[in-house]
Amino acid sequence: MMDEEEALQRIMVVREAFMVSPAGDSKPTLRNARFLNPIISSDAKSTDHHVSDSNSKALSSSFSAVPPVFEPKNWPMKIETLWWRSPPKKWVHWLDTLYPKYASMWKKVGILDALMSTKCNILKTNSSMELYVGVAEKWCPETNTFVFPWGEATITLEDVMVLGGYPVIGGPVFTARKDEEMKYIEEKLISGRKEAGRSKQNKASMSAWMGVFMDSGKEIEHEAFLAAWLSTFVFPNGDLIAKSVFPIAIQLARGVSIALAPAVLASIYRDLDLLKKAIVGVKENKVVEKDVKLQVTLRSPFHLVQVWVWERFKNLQPPQPKVIKSGEPIVTRWHEVKPAKLENVRAALNSSVDHFLWRPYARLASGKYKVFYPEHEKWIQLGKDSDSVKELEAYASCLRVSELVGFGSDSIVKQYLPNRVALQFGLDQDIPACVQRLDKSEAMAWENYCRPISERKLYFPSRLFEADVTSGYAEWWKNSVLCNFDPAIHIAQHKKRAGFSNIAALLNKAKTKNQ
Repeated sequence: MMDEEEALQRIMVVREAFMVSPAGDSKPTLRNARFLNPIISSDAKSTDHHVSDSNSKALSSSFSAVPPVFEPKNWPMKIETLWWRSPPKKWVHWLDTLYPKYASMWKKVGILDALMSTKCNILKTNSSMELYVGVAEKWCPETNTFVFPWGEATITLEDVMVLGGYPVIGGPVFTARKDEEMKYIEEKLISGRKEAGRSKQNKASMSAWMGVFMDSGKEIEHEAFLAAWLSTFVFPNGDLIAKSVFPIAIQLARGVSIALAPAVLASIYRDLDLLKKAIVGVKENKVVEKDVKLQVTLRSPFHLVQVWVWERFKNLQPPQPKVIKSGEPIVTRWHEVKPAKLENVRAALNSSVDHFLWRPYARLASGKYKVFYPEHEKWIQLGKDSDSVKELEAYASCLRVSELVGFGSDSIVKQYLPNRVALQFGLDQDIPACVQRLDKSEAMAWENYCRPISERKLYFPSRLFEADVTSGYAEWWKNSVLCNFDPAIHIAQHKKRAGFSNIAALLNKAKTKNQ
């Protein structure tokens, strides 16, 4: 029999449970359900379990700390984004020039889509700013999830992999083995950075860097190109080329895969923390001087937050996304698409129970991700199919609780909790358990992230399958979280989830029927 420690190492838990729809408009049905570990079993009398979960308090308080009226334009807050910009024409030219020679290598190390997506222009307008302020209000830094009246959701490794095109598996971003050849190339890049710094701008800017290396035919042009990409689009450094990315660029140019997705996601979580803190500061009136604003500088590829919202919230999507051609990155759907004008983002998010798409990528019936979204549910043997083994291992990493190691001088480590948002993977949701942190060091966190996969087979639900929540989860959410929302929201949501109020009676009927 499997012991408790071994059970916790498993990605998935399969057991029989009474299930209801996430919207709360169905009667409990007893069936076999699949959950992401770790969970607190909500069988029988859920109130008898220790489900007070310290995170429940965090969820409840995450929305009470925001200003009562949603008026971002009038708040004393200034937001700066280091990444968001139209792709420079010279950059697009450089990318197109190197593509024929290096596309196969970019595909091998898993960065081809991420590179090609830099040709897309995700428009940033006042509506964009209100949009990510609106979702940041819902952010809970303790759980790294968005807390809506109708449940939790978050940006996952799957989102960063599919939308951003970043590799989920590979080597760490924070260390690099340096042989003599690598040291030589790094010295060349450092020398090139000094040369760029002697330009008219008097700094190693993106344009000055391209002036030194683009179409130069130099032996390290490829490494210089990747360094520019990393500094500008992946780990934004303002308009400067960062020396810290040189080891990563050199390894990628050598065909060594680097797990960029966890580092990118950690930076997005960090920026959401900063933005939420600023929003809370507005309510607490920390800015007392006239014309003084809270400064928030977002250093992640934060456009992914906007695209994430567009992919999932039907009521917040621009009216006319583009049609993707074969082989194009998914983010191309939103290239130069104008954001929709919204009167109140907060209200739209709160009322999105019928508009939220838990699995927007399930429409991908073809392409490199089709293995994740089969027509019919299936179990796939890990390691059996050599053509898709990396993709399967990457998806398994998306499903596991882990620690995300960031990149940069602040050495951020963020907790990744997909067990709280199993519905986003087409899996059922039960009450999520607390997870002990393992962020004492980058090395320890990374060891946790890349630990061996215990499963020999991985389950994939049908791409059209709609997962449910346990009746215990529905009751827990109503009593622990929903009751603390704004009264008007609570009443409206309570009417929507009328079935939750008499869940005990429905369960008794269901149990009697199944005896």
